[in-house]
Amino acid sequence: MMADHDLAALLDPKSIAVVGASDDPGKIGGRLLRFLSEYGFAGDVLPVNPTRDAIQGLPALRSADHLPDGVDLAVVVTAADAARDAVQACARRGVRACVVLSSGFAELDADGERAQRELVAAARAHGMRLLGPNCQGIANLASGAVTSFSSSFTNFPLRDGPVAIVSQSGAVAGMLAALQHQHATGLRYWAATGNEADVSVAELIDAVLDDPGVRVVQAYCEHLADVPRLVAAAEKARRLGKAVLMVKAGATEAGAKAAGSHTGALAQPEVVVEAFLRRHGVVRARSLTELSGLSRIFETSAPVRGNRVGIVSNSGGLGVMMADVALTEGLELAELTDGTRETLRAVLPPFAAVGNPVDVTGQIVQQPHLLTRVLPALAADPWVDIVLVALGIVGPTYDIDTITDDVAALHAEAAARGVLVAVASVGGRPDLAERLTARGVPTFDDDAACVRAVARFAEHSAWLRRPLPAVAPAVAVPLPEGAGFLSEHASKELMTSWGLPVVPGRLAATPAAAAAVDLPHPLVVKLCSPAAAHKTELGAVRLGLTGTAAVERAAAEVLAAGRAAGIEPIEGVLVERMVRGGVEVSLGATWDPVFGPTVLLGSGGVHVEVLRDFRLLIPPLSRAAVVDAVRALAIHPLLTGARGAAPLDVDALVDLVLRFAERFAATGGALPEIDLNPVFVLSDGVVVADALVRVADARHEEGA
Repeated sequence: MMADHDLAALLDPKSIAVVGASDDPGKIGGRLLRFLSEYGFAGDVLPVNPTRDAIQGLPALRSADHLPDGVDLAVVVTAADAARDAVQACARRGVRACVVLSSGFAELDADGERAQRELVAAARAHGMRLLGPNCQGIANLASGAVTSFSSSFTNFPLRDGPVAIVSQSGAVAGMLAALQHQHATGLRYWAATGNEADVSVAELIDAVLDDPGVRVVQAYCEHLADVPRLVAAAEKARRLGKAVLMVKAGATEAGAKAAGSHTGALAQPEVVVEAFLRRHGVVRARSLTELSGLSRIFETSAPVRGNRVGIVSNSGGLGVMMADVALTEGLELAELTDGTRETLRAVLPPFAAVGNPVDVTGQIVQQPHLLTRVLPALAADPWVDIVLVALGIVGPTYDIDTITDDVAALHAEAAARGVLVAVASVGGRPDLAERLTARGVPTFDDDAACVRAVARFAEHSAWLRRPLPAVAPAVAVPLPEGAGFLSEHASKELMTSWGLPVVPGRLAATPAAAAAVDLPHPLVVKLCSPAAAHKTELGAVRLGLTGTAAVERAAAEVLAAGRAAGIEPIEGVLVERMVRGGVEVSLGATWDPVFGPTVLLGSGGVHVEVLRDFRLLIPPLSRAAVVDAVRALAIHPLLTGARGAAPLDVDALVDLVLRFAERFAATGGALPEIDLNPVFVLSDGVVVADALVRVADARHEEGA
């Protein structure tokens, strides 16, 4: 299965040594041998114990130095001090991969961290891959190579299936395995990475996707360290038609620093993680149960063609509640065609509702094939992309065999047309849920959870339909000298050199020079200083000025405000033409130390941090991604002509975002923050009215 992969010996070993093996099947070293036997591993098993000649009926070796050539995998389950010697011995003997279950390394103290580095150095010196230390191991359910001590493998019988579980927490991996067992679906791989001294979650995700038997990867991460590998894995999943689902706990500490711009304040670590995962098609869940529910859909369903939902229920109230959740989660209620309504009227009792949701009523008790006639009509409607079946009550007189057959047949048939069929509620009948799951129908016992999972599935399907961003040629961008914030004038000069449309303006050193600026009135006068990032709060901005006297007086006032606030150095005042009309947006960028360039688009003005109406994007960007981001903003109706107003130039805004993102990504982190706020979207074009740029200090931001 994995013969050509770098981690083949770890994921699909043909021979396994257990260093620290025990004759007691209750101990960790004995549990490993028991699991290998119980799960039917057919390869060579080599127990290693310094005091025993045989363990659990198998011949034992006294030392890892006595291992034969060509062992694929060694599992070390000894104290930390002995583990170092064992790893070194395994590496010398040419073992291809090693799992170190032992704790007492980098998770403990500085001495443990040094010992962990020694483990890695010994392994790498001989080309041996290392999982752990301080981990709960790894398992392949197809081959029976269960090299973990987790109780998951003894509490219930796990079986092979289309899912791989990869987790930085062994306990969480166990909980996910329990959920897979609870919902009667199996898993191919189970891995807990522990300290990730060598092999990371991202590398394992990338590896298990190569197995044709894996359709879904369930991942749990507390930190994302190997970002390039995770990006490569996500791209592989898209190419292969597979899905990576993830619970991401916590946020990146490296990005949690004080920010001097609006963009920096908004683009905090958790927001960046969300944008990164969304950009690369990694579907994020907020809990393990949500992750399990998502997996049920992705395991069995083809991508859906849209987000319009048709709901069928035997309870009018349940249908209405589901409709509410669907709309809240970004789904649309399908408007049924006249033909569909006529079909429903012909098959439903006269007192049944034929709108959407469809209420089949309690008549299904008397007519067990009622779903057979209703569901195909709904699934065939060209305006329905998703059919949700919700049975509020399933009494003893219901024919669950017929219900199972009807729903399963429709699920298989509709999938070929890009239509998803899922069961949101089974009315307290676990036997019905088991039958539907066995037939490949995604089935839930919580209607709201089902709707939320379907919404995420529809979003992912839309992401798959979106074209990938074109690979743009490398762009050379001008970069300023120095470090720290640039003044607004210098920031705008830089943006002009990038080809961005900037409002016309002049820098004036004195009030008299400001009055002499030759630009059409009305004008704006602003204090210009690299130390004045937020001039409005200083009272150092004057708007709507007409006449030279007003301009001169305003310039004197803002200079006085700057001096009173202790601002220095002061370059002078910026005199600009005042922009009239249009809608204000904000456009900014930050360079995240983990994820690289991020671009923020949102509503503009001084209240951007309060309103929090924004979308964070990860370059490179496709035009479709930017268009979707614009549509997601609360101000989108204002851009497209709300309440009879003329529509504004959204295409020019999209062009601006694409150009800005391309230039910012080309800086390589030399500019940690850029804030363009406001940017005016006009009826013809866009214009940047304010800009703030921060230049990196190479001494302090080498890793940016």
